[in-house]
Amino acid sequence: MTSRDTLLGALGKQLNTELTLENGVCALFDQDNEVAIIEISPAGDVAVLHCKLPMRPDPGIHERLLRLNFDMGALHGCWLALDERSDVRLCAQASLESMDETEFVHWVQGFVRQTREMPGLLRLGIGGPARPMAQRPTMPGLSRSL
Repeated sequence: MTSRDTLLGALGKQLNTELTLENGVCALFDQDNEVAIIEISPAGDVAVLHCKLPMRPDPGIHERLLRLNFDMGALHGCWLALDERSDVRLCAQASLESMDETEFVHWVQGFVRQTREMPGLLRLGIGGPARPMAQRPTMPGLSRSL
């Protein structure tokens, strides 16, 4: 297992800055804009990334968030949530147990790219209504469908 300090060191080297955890959190900013918040568990086995998305208040946002969360292809392993201030945040989680420095750097960079794409996807309103499967699967030995 790679230590959380080693992972942050590799990311910092890529970004040409020194990164440290403060109470398990490292915040990345580009000037005054939040780029990503990295939270690593005290055990160093799980990392969570999240970032506030630049979105204007919109009465239909809750429905679009839920629909887009259902579209695994659009979110690439991430999910959307509202924080305590009702700001839209993109979130991701990964186990660090088998992740090396290169994989960690690529994971964070991919997340940052995703944060830049998300506002456009939300404005377009992709992720139409969830539809039930055309035919429900049956299990062997059961006479009725699930």
